[in-house]
Order: sequence, then structure tokens, then C-alpha cells
Amino acid sequence: MSCIINIDRFLIPNDVISTLTSIYKYIGKNEYFSEKVGSDLNRIVDQTIERDAYFIAKIMNLDITNTRMRLIITKNSSPRSNSEIVLYNIKELLTTCQLKFEDMETKSNDLINMVNFIDDKKNIKYDYLTIDKKQVLRSQNMRSKRIQLDEINDEVNRIISKNLYEPIILYLHYYIDFYNFKPFTDDNEIMGFILLYLLMLKSELHAFKYVSLFELLYENYSEFDSELKKASFNWNEGFSQTLGFVRFMINIFLTAYQKTEEIIKIYEFDSSINKSYNIENTILKLPDIFTKEEIRLNHPFVSESTINRTLSKLKEENVIKPLGKGRSAKWVKITISK
Repeated sequence: MSCIINIDRFLIPNDVISTLTSIYKYIGKNEYFSEKVGSDLNRIVDQTIERDAYFIAKIMNLDITNTRMRLIITKNSSPRSNSEIVLYNIKELLTTCQLKFEDMETKSNDLINMVNFIDDKKNIKYDYLTIDKKQVLRSQNMRSKRIQLDEINDEVNRIISKNLYEPIILYLHYYIDFYNFKPFTDDNEIMGFILLYLLMLKSELHAFKYVSLFELLYENYSEFDSELKKASFNWNEGFSQTLGFVRFMINIFLTAYQKTEEIIKIYEFDSSINKSYNIENTILKLPDIFTKEEIRLNHPFVSESTINRTLSKLKEENVIKPLGKGRSAKWVKITISK
């Protein structure tokens, strides 16, 4: 029984209202955040998509080594296996969601197209519901889940268009419905994550342009999974208890905005001084043997060329030297400037 159909039963308690208020204060800063990063926004979004693709692959336990995963995600390396094709297509779909979420719809034909884009070898279709009424023919006793999904989707759109309910909580209940309804013959879980991603962007949670939603879920996955299962208990009977899941998710959203605010502060700091000089200081504070990845963790929005230029400069000054070659090569300090 759909949570959306019964959404009027869900009463929003004071603590949830308080958290939502904090989130909406941050939503009011969306334009401010984008203005601060200016022309670098596209590069920031690209990096966020890469992290989202990586962590959704970890959540789904795709059979890909970390090395291949990073090559496919960051270098668009040609996929070699079906799992790698799935990852490659997931990244493409996440990119479309980020860039075109305002125009994307969640109608049944849109969702079936998305799930088949992820893995076009499976020829995924809408599953069927068994109707309780007795019919002479077995085929008359079946109803496509596509019909009921359209009914739920139409109700969501009606509520949104008439401003009848708070969108973030409404969309979270839509996700719970999708998770339990399992409309497709395959890949319902991964499509559910893509749907959640799209719905949260539609909710104007622009923190997920700067912070990876799936990284936060991966870090808190046991709690996410537990709350989702609790919310699904008695779903068929129309008595699912969704408050715990809603609380968990809106706290994730608030955390994402708090992280976004920190990212903007770091970006402003990096922009206010010589970036290369700032990277030099970071290198001098790192352990005697370090990697580029450690530099990127401290300066997530500094370009690759700036990092390489700084490393080359310090190498020429005999401050550091490389240990090996390639992207994963380590560096060792020779002398430390005082």
C-alpha cells in the first residue's frame, strides 16, 4: 500500500520541522554557494559525480577492482566487463541527473528507459502484480506494476504542483514506495538509488553538487539499511512507520550542507592566496612519504596541473623526489625548508 497515497497520515514532529528549517536556510544559500565558486562549479560537480559513481559502485558491490574503478570513473577508460559497463553507464546517468534534473521526469517510461540504460543487456521490463480476484484465465489475474507506478507518480506530481506537502519528505516517501514496490523484473535496487538521487536534486538540495550523497550513505550504510527496512515493515498493509527513515535522511541532508559550507570556506581560502604556495605548505606538513591523493584531500578543487606544477617545482629545488612513476607514484621529502 503506497506511502504516497497515505501521506496525509504522516505527521511531521517538531524535531523534524526544526531540522528541515535548518536545511531550508541552507537552500536559501544555494545561489550564494554557486556564485562563490563561479566558473569552477562545473569542475566541482564533475568531481562530485566521480565520488558518487565510486561509492554507489561500492554500495552495490560491483565486481570491479579499485584500480579499474578509478580508471573508468576519472579517465573514462573503456569498460571491459559487464560490471564495468554498468559503472560507466551509472556515471553517465548521474551526470545527466546533475545537469538536467529540472527537466527530467519520473514517469514510467522515463524510469524504464533509465534502468535499461544502466544495463541494456538484460532487457528489463515492468513486473506484474497478482490481483486477488478470481479470474478464469491466469493472464486476467495479473496487472502490470507500470499502471500502479503511474498512479503513484501522478499523485506525487499533483501534490507538488499544488504545494500540498513538503517536497523533501514527500519524495522520501516516494522512494520508500519504489523500494517496496519493486516495479521492474531486475535492478530495482540500483534504480531506486538513481531515483533518490534525482528526487533530492529536484528538492533543491544543491549540497549534492559539492558533496557526494552516496559517500554519506556508504559511510552510514548499516543505519540507512536498518531504517529503510523498518520503514518497509507493514508497507503492504498500509501501516509502514517511516519516521525513523525520514529523520535519518534529513540529518544526512543537513550534514551535506554543513560539509558544503566548509568546502566553500576552503575554496575561498585557496582563492585568496597563491594556490601553488598553499600546496607547498601542505606538502611540507605531510609525512615524509606522501601521494598526490593526500594533496587532493587537502585541496579538492585545485586543478591537476597546479598540483603537478608545484611538485615539479619542489623536485627541481631538490626538496622532494618521486618514488616510481604513474598516477599512484609516491613522493619522498629530501630536505625540508625552514
